[in-house]
Amino acid sequence: MGRKSHSKQASKKTGKDNKLIQNIRRELSSRVDKLLKLTSVFQTTVNLTKSWEHHTEIEAVLSEIKNIESSVSSNKAPKSRQSRKENFFVWLTENGANYEGIDIKQFEGYDLGLVATNEFKQGSLLLTVPRKLMMTEQDARDSVLADFIAVDPLLQNMANITLALFLLLEKNNPESFWKPYIDVLPDKYSTVLYFTPEELLELKPSPVFESSLNLYRSIARQYAYFYNKIHILDLPVLKSLLEVFTFENYRWAVSTVMTRQNNLELASTNTTAFIPLWDMCNHDHGVITTDFNKELNRGECFALRDFQPNEQIFIFYGARSNADLFLHNGFVYPKNQHDSLSLALGVSSSDPLRESKRTLLAKLGLAGFTHYNIYLGDSPISAELLAFIRIFKMNDEELSKWSSHGLPGDLVSTEASSAEAVGSAIDRRAYTYLLTRCGLLRASYKKGDTTESQTLHSKNIKLLKECEVQILDGAIKYLEDAIQKLPAM
Repeated sequence: MGRKSHSKQASKKTGKDNKLIQNIRRELSSRVDKLLKLTSVFQTTVNLTKSWEHHTEIEAVLSEIKNIESSVSSNKAPKSRQSRKENFFVWLTENGANYEGIDIKQFEGYDLGLVATNEFKQGSLLLTVPRKLMMTEQDARDSVLADFIAVDPLLQNMANITLALFLLLEKNNPESFWKPYIDVLPDKYSTVLYFTPEELLELKPSPVFESSLNLYRSIARQYAYFYNKIHILDLPVLKSLLEVFTFENYRWAVSTVMTRQNNLELASTNTTAFIPLWDMCNHDHGVITTDFNKELNRGECFALRDFQPNEQIFIFYGARSNADLFLHNGFVYPKNQHDSLSLALGVSSSDPLRESKRTLLAKLGLAGFTHYNIYLGDSPISAELLAFIRIFKMNDEELSKWSSHGLPGDLVSTEASSAEAVGSAIDRRAYTYLLTRCGLLRASYKKGDTTESQTLHSKNIKLLKECEVQILDGAIKYLEDAIQKLPAM
């Protein structure tokens, strides 16, 4: 009798647990549907007030989703990455990686990085990573994920998302070949996907504020999209994804891809890949010193410069702006010689000369442009921006004249002969307009920003805005000088 009674009680308890789980799932599905609708109907706009209002709606729903998911997830406290490096080194060695004279070390302001234990001369071979150690988009396509990729257009066209889902599958697989690598990855990142609403607001008036909202909205939509796919489609692989697919895990996987992905040419095809160990190198100015050796089927990294023992080893991530590094890698590089600032510009729908201006912009391949760059340095005005402001400030007669040209190439050039062909009247109007625009944007940055930079996010925001102010100051000086040099009216 006692056993039967116990069995009935256990059955009742199991039934209650199942009912609770079903209720939680229904509640979660309802929130996800709301999130998908929110992130699908919004149209990108230059009205940042509306963009922010929309973001707060998304954030509120995501907060509910994260709370529900955390209530049913069994998240263990993460071990330190340093404690996992010995297994990582064993795995690297057993699979043919060569990293003699290199160790992993904690660096202030950098988290983990690679440190030289030997002396390396500029151009010498630092490390090699065999192809089989790399986790690539092709590995994802050859895995159990292939069935999902075959029916999903997003995965068929976006290698970075494919790699993110594959990473989640492998992270949840205790037998994964890449487990030692996955174990040393960061548990979270400093990308904008981890910013609080208050931290995002600190970005204003930086153009990166708008870009951050767009990125956040895009990732939230992807999460909702895949959540529904995983719960609706009847594919064996999705049962494995079901166990690990939460917003917290998805933003981790996406941030891992954003901060560590590389494009390699394998078998004459560009492939998105993770390259273990090599991707722990931090960024410094220089030239690209890494390549894939097709004959030896391995990635090779050469010394950017001389490195002494106990010195951090850096590589060059490429000619990227701080806005790009901040948005996709979660850091700012103050000495960035390739820095630029993006201006949102366009021809108003109320402009009576709109069609004429757009036709002329189309001749130069600029019809679809909505943002133009101002660069750090002696030549801050990009060719595209120069052409736009010249066309933007033309009158009807000038537009007719330039539209009659087959290809009005002089409009994109700063050469003296081109400037003479364009005419000082157009250039004066164009430069004056851009000077005013840059001056207004510069004035919107607080003088001596007093933000208490306690968090890494806040420190990066402050540094980003300081770099942007430097770009604007240089552009303003350049435009003032350019106007002074124009012939008197």
